[in-house]
Amino acid sequence: MAKRFPLQTLLDLAQNHSEEAGRKLLHLKVKWLEAEQKLTQLSIFRDEYRNRLSLHTQQGMQMAAWREFQLFMGKLDKAINFQADEVAKCQQRWEAGQREWLERQRRLKAYDTLSHRHAVGEAKREAKVEQNEQDEFAGNSVNARSKDHRE
Repeated sequence: MAKRFPLQTLLDLAQNHSEEAGRKLLHLKVKWLEAEQKLTQLSIFRDEYRNRLSLHTQQGMQMAAWREFQLFMGKLDKAINFQADEVAKCQQRWEAGQREWLERQRRLKAYDTLSHRHAVGEAKREAKVEQNEQDEFAGNSVNARSKDHRE
């Protein structure tokens, strides 16, 4: 009977960690894409708002309205800068998550390789035991026939 792989617990743990790191990486990618989408929406809104400003200034605009427009544009630019920073942070988190996932995959592969080697070694050992048993049985059969012929 084949012996159990002595590092099976570690192999199972490495598998679980690898799967967990993969789920985390996927979550980080979703967050990154959401942050990029929000940045894109803010940029589009700013461009539309600028176009409205241009249209209003051509038609004539009161100074107070123009100042409020400029204040709002300043706030919008700050929001865009903040969101751009958030996108960069999300990308950095994803890259760190990717490195972690790759490390988990490397460990899993190492344990998997050891498991495969163990299985091959056990198969060879079992084949050798079986061959020895067959040789012993064949030897006993020959000895029994020889004994029968001598009598």
